[in-house]
Amino acid sequence: MVLDVAKRINDNIYGNVDISAQELGLIDTPVFQRLHRIKQLGATDLVYPGATHTRFAHSVGTMHMISQFISAIRKHGGKAGDDDGEKLRIAALLHDIGHYPLSHTVENAVKRLGGKNHEEFGAYLLKRFLSEKLETYKPSEISDIFLGKSAGTSLLISSALDADKADYLVRDSYNAGVPYGRVSIQRLIRTISYVKNGIMFDKDEIAAEDFLIGRYHMYRSVYHHRTVTAFGLMAERIFENLVMEGFMPNPRDMFSGQDELAITSYTDDLLMSSMYKYLGAGKDKFLKWLIRSFLEREPLECVYLGQHPVQKGSVPKDVEKVRKIIESENEKAKLADAAGMDEQEIFAISMRPLSLIDEDTNIYIRSKGKVMPITESSGLVLNMVGSKTLYDARVYAMPGSGRKLGKAIESYMRKG
Repeated sequence: MVLDVAKRINDNIYGNVDISAQELGLIDTPVFQRLHRIKQLGATDLVYPGATHTRFAHSVGTMHMISQFISAIRKHGGKAGDDDGEKLRIAALLHDIGHYPLSHTVENAVKRLGGKNHEEFGAYLLKRFLSEKLETYKPSEISDIFLGKSAGTSLLISSALDADKADYLVRDSYNAGVPYGRVSIQRLIRTISYVKNGIMFDKDEIAAEDFLIGRYHMYRSVYHHRTVTAFGLMAERIFENLVMEGFMPNPRDMFSGQDELAITSYTDDLLMSSMYKYLGAGKDKFLKWLIRSFLEREPLECVYLGQHPVQKGSVPKDVEKVRKIIESENEKAKLADAAGMDEQEIFAISMRPLSLIDEDTNIYIRSKGKVMPITESSGLVLNMVGSKTLYDARVYAMPGSGRKLGKAIESYMRKG
């Protein structure tokens, strides 16, 4: 697509990324610049030291990637939703402006505290602070795309295979120093087309398969890494308790806030400084221990790890039991009592179920002139594992307490 270039940003993945005047105006706002101070992968750099890249870099990269998607679709005679490339670029640029400190790491805590998810917060920030920078669009036209409300068009930013995932797979794997997400994006783009209900790859199902496998491996090796998860649970608990004790602003208040400075300072830096303040002025000994352990890189111990590949539609029993520990205070209290521990010393998590192909996938292939869902691929890998889901349930605890808690969990799992 033709772009009136006002500036070029040098990106470590793509080289020069072209920016229009309208996009530059959005990038230069305090609300967008805030993304420089929010790490893309939360606390992952405590395990993969190079993974310190930011939501800023990812947002610019997603905008660049969606341009390539649009150009390829047009080249093949298709249309990308309403085919307004400029609108799609801006939506891709702004799709993550609502992220909270440490990105996805604290989002569950945000919900428990009464806040909105990052997409809804982003829509609010767009309407409240960036509307004057939108020269040709209403804020709702842009936010509807990344909120998934724009039929067809949203698929290029929010689907099983979209510009957002294409950028973060390559960017995250590069910065973490692992090979799994370095899929052949250019090969993928060369074969992309657009159908009414999804994205289609013409004849080259191997490129799409490579992408899906790469995404799966990144979740297993990086996003769901055992120690990464431990630090994530610690950061989530710390964030929630700092808010409840008044050492950090409540994310609920951010959503309705009119103070741009308060919002633009709501970053990783604020969370870290709040931790240090609590060490000096806080009273809860366990929270102090947790903060100190996080800052000194002493992770929780994984006491129970239940991973099961099962047919889609079924959930393993131990996963259901771990979910009960998460959702029910009574169940958690029973487990803590059996282990002779305090409830707050137990951290349970049911990880995002992993599949190569989601049940509601919108990825299609064209083979021998026939368009079909990729689930009907003739490829051996997709046929063997495409119908399965990997469930992952874990219980973590303070280092040194694993033995007594482990025995309690074994007994808990055996009971009906």
